[in-house]
Amino acid sequence: MPSDREVSLSRRPLRQPDVLHCPDCHTRLALPSGKGRGSWRCPRCDCQLSGAWRLKPDSLLALSLATAFLWVPALTLPLLRLENLGLDNSASLLDCIVALMHGVYLPAGLLLLFTLLIMPLANLVAVTRLLWAARQQQPVASPRWMQIYRQSREWAMTDIFLLGILISMTKLGDLASITPGAGIVCLGMAVVLRLIVETLAQPDQLQRQIALHNDEGAHGE
Repeated sequence: MPSDREVSLSRRPLRQPDVLHCPDCHTRLALPSGKGRGSWRCPRCDCQLSGAWRLKPDSLLALSLATAFLWVPALTLPLLRLENLGLDNSASLLDCIVALMHGVYLPAGLLLLFTLLIMPLANLVAVTRLLWAARQQQPVASPRWMQIYRQSREWAMTDIFLLGILISMTKLGDLASITPGAGIVCLGMAVVLRLIVETLAQPDQLQRQIALHNDEGAHGE
């Protein structure tokens, strides 16, 4: 005969995996029926709730680790080499941040530090932690990982910085000789890989899969 604890656990309702709460307006929505590809949005606030591709934790985790390996040389190696009238100068991404954090440019330097260093690193750590949990089918103990991932997606601006560098190279091409460095190559590859991971690893997909593992783990205790 089953014990009272086993009976109570067997009667405990699991969270329905076909229900989702919008992260912006917290509206309770039913997942769309069917298995066809395509993104869908919240009918109340137009927040994107699902990507067009199925979540593949193994592949995305490999891309995240590749981004981590590229991130170190992207920060430390020279981005550009500028030559003009016999003067030769080069700077890395960290050099740009440190140079702007002096004098009247301190607010710009702090903003650069936040959007180009702190938030991208937080995004990388958070998505790696969530993808690892999804791959191992393990629950995540703290919901802060998902909160960090959502916020860092909005504040990581490495792609905007890279676009600004490319525009500057075009504008300064007539005034000086500009040679791309190894840092900008690593930065460009890291930006592309991060955008791929963010596009394919939508927060709602990770949230549903991790929530399902949490419910299964609670039911099995």
